Amino acid sequence: MRGVEFSGKTVVIAGAGCEVGIALAHGFGRVGARIVLMDREESTLLEVATLARDRIEPLALDPLRADLSAQFGEIWADEPLDILIHLQPLRHPDRLAAAMSSIPALTRDLARALKAGQGRVIVLFSAPTPLAGIDRALLDKALSALPGMLHDKLGVHGICCNALRLPASVGDICSMEALVSTVMFLCGPHGGAIGGALLPLWPRSD
Repeated sequence: MRGVEFSGKTVVIAGAGCEVGIALAHGFGRVGARIVLMDREESTLLEVATLARDRIEPLALDPLRADLSAQFGEIWADEPLDILIHLQPLRHPDRLAAAMSSIPALTRDLARALKAGQGRVIVLFSAPTPLAGIDRALLDKALSALPGMLHDKLGVHGICCNALRLPASVGDICSMEALVSTVMFLCGPHGGAIGGALLPLWPRSD
């Protein structure tokens, strides 16, 4: 990806204190974006932010807390937001129902900012393992339906919403670089042609 495509763009990564969040922070930082990393654990965010203090801003805020995300939206107000990335299901697999419900809540709280920036919303979550129970399978169906529902609500305002469904184990991703590149494509100029889509990221075959 050429840096010019994201220079001056603002990216919020919710649930950023996981492996994928750190990789995305590095990726968007390399191409000139301004990044806000949101997570309840401040220590990891501070460590990542030291790599690019002028572009990466850590925010110790739990995106699963509806009251805090509402306050965040009020503070952000109408300042244009270009990209909102939801990693809550990856960051909190043990609280998957709460993570899932936080996605539409935070998106709604930042809707004015996304509208002002004609923003992109990307949701990332993992597929259930073959041995997962019925509850996990139902949550997977609900997560899979989220991008279409969000896009139906927000697409009329120029906000494009999509999701990536990752393999059950992050270790099965073909490469973290491929994941970052896919997210950047969806957030870039050509990704605007895709809306309300659930895209699978296939596991590596080796």
